[in-house]
Amino acid sequence: MSRSRSLIRLVLLLTIATVGVVAFTTVISTWRSGSVASASSGEIWTCSMHPQIRLPRPGRCPICGMTLIRATQLASEQARIEQTAGLQTTKIVPRELFKELRTVGKIDYNERAVAYLTARVAGRVDRVYADFVGIRVKKGEHLVDIYSPDLYSGQSELLRALENADRPTGDRAFYARELEAARTRLGLLGILPEQIKEIEAARRVSTHLRIYAPIGGVIVEKNIRDQQYVEPGDMLYRIAVLDPVWLYLDIYESDLAWVQYGEAVDVTVEAYPGEKFRGQIMFIDPFLNDATRTVKVRVNLKNPDQRLKPAMYATATIHVRLLADGSPQPTGLEGKYICPMHPEIVRGDAGKCPICEMTLEQVPPRRKPISGDVAERSKPGEGASGLPQVLAIPKSAVLNTGRRQITYRRRDGAFELVDLTLGPLTESKEAEGRVASFYPVLSGLSEGDEVVVQGGFLLDSQRQIEGMPSLLYPEGIQAAIHAGHSGHAPAATESNPPHAGHSDP
Repeated sequence: MSRSRSLIRLVLLLTIATVGVVAFTTVISTWRSGSVASASSGEIWTCSMHPQIRLPRPGRCPICGMTLIRATQLASEQARIEQTAGLQTTKIVPRELFKELRTVGKIDYNERAVAYLTARVAGRVDRVYADFVGIRVKKGEHLVDIYSPDLYSGQSELLRALENADRPTGDRAFYARELEAARTRLGLLGILPEQIKEIEAARRVSTHLRIYAPIGGVIVEKNIRDQQYVEPGDMLYRIAVLDPVWLYLDIYESDLAWVQYGEAVDVTVEAYPGEKFRGQIMFIDPFLNDATRTVKVRVNLKNPDQRLKPAMYATATIHVRLLADGSPQPTGLEGKYICPMHPEIVRGDAGKCPICEMTLEQVPPRRKPISGDVAERSKPGEGASGLPQVLAIPKSAVLNTGRRQITYRRRDGAFELVDLTLGPLTESKEAEGRVASFYPVLSGLSEGDEVVVQGGFLLDSQRQIEGMPSLLYPEGIQAAIHAGHSGHAPAATESNPPHAGHSDP
């Protein structure tokens, strides 16, 4: 019985072996015939992720292990993968680039157009003509009458000096010096030259001193009342000219490179919504506020109708266009001469300020030298405004670690990593009028290159998985691991980032 069972087992094993051999022979024959047919038909098999792979038979990609497809199916398969992964590309072209800075500030008086009117003699205020704050006065208008004993004695000395000067005999030179001294003494008391001439013509002493407005403007402060006694040095009025006014802006240090003397500024205030006032930057504070990390910048604003009031809050926009080298467009003041005390005084040649007679200083040039590579990319006069157009890449297409900037470019059906040298982040208008962020391309790309604007991180992650050069590993992850093993204590860099959760003992 046991011999019968052993014989049956032996027969079954031989049968199974025979079937296996036949099946294996059939598979091999089929594979060989298919391979020969594929080779004889001239079909090429490739990888949808690595189109550079070209093999004469089906199989798996030697790089990523994906199943190979026919080369004729590559375009449709890549389109399907890109759609599934959400990849989007665009061609980079030259554009007109600009930078907009938005900040806030506060309107103030023009400090150089504020007059402080003080008493020069002790006395009693007998009459106040400008008797409330806010009244507009013209230069030379009378403001107040003051009775002063000192004024009376000074005029008496002037009249005696006049009598001596009229004598036919005596020391004529001494009398002339005495008369000039009396006139000077009255001038120091606040008597105007015209008033002194009136006293000399009338030969009569006046008991009151009439004070006139030294400038035309608005009375912004009044410290005088009827029958009030004043002493020399007491401030009576403060008069300010409200055209122009000054706007003080706070500019962050990171934006300071975009701010230049003479730059145009658009200003809006809450009192007049939708209306813009145009000003000009005329002074940049040489000091940085350590608490706010900002620099004060002064803007001169014309205010002929005095609609802009001191202490108003304002919002300012500085619109700066870029040249081909990524530097701000010149304002026109470069190379000219300005007064450090009166920056609105601009001259083409060296000389003296007509207001304060200080030596004019030359404004240094702002433009950086344009490298040959960048100069070839600029296209002067092609924009609507006639400004150079700069080859620019969308912000979304750039993968940035802070020290390295890359993008992925489509070439021959594949995506390749490209290291970039970029200028500062700027803005440009799209065809539909929408404003978007762009970087000027200084090197790495050419006009017409197609770059990934959406899904770039997905491509970079895939390259990291495959051990290929990527954003964080310029030489590939294997090179970074090898460098770490050879050094035993590799430094944390972009190509060798620190591992979370590990620390040195």
